[in-house]
Amino acid sequence: MITSKDIENELQKIEEIAPKYAKAKADSYQAMEWKKSQKALLFAQAVGRTVADKENWVAVQPTLDVATKGVSQAIEEEEKLRWDLKQSELKIEIWRTEQATLRTERMM
Repeated sequence: MITSKDIENELQKIEEIAPKYAKAKADSYQAMEWKKSQKALLFAQAVGRTVADKENWVAVQPTLDVATKGVSQAIEEEEKLRWDLKQSELKIEIWRTEQATLRTERMM
């Protein structure tokens, strides 16, 4: 059974994680936008006659690989924090359900 102290700890954890999650979400967005801009810059430099040739050239550039890894890391951090928040929220919901069950049992 979850105690009131456990709930206080979960609420504290939410207060600590929420700003980190917000920053991670902003970082993910920024990383995705940076990747788009890098891709556009590379496309402008691309060699080839057709769009497909240029896209193939862009796809193998190390700059795009670095950008992709940056997006991946940003999303990974964002998701980790999102699930940490979700876990705390679920523990609080379980506690609320337990409390409602106890109240119902007392009435019987």
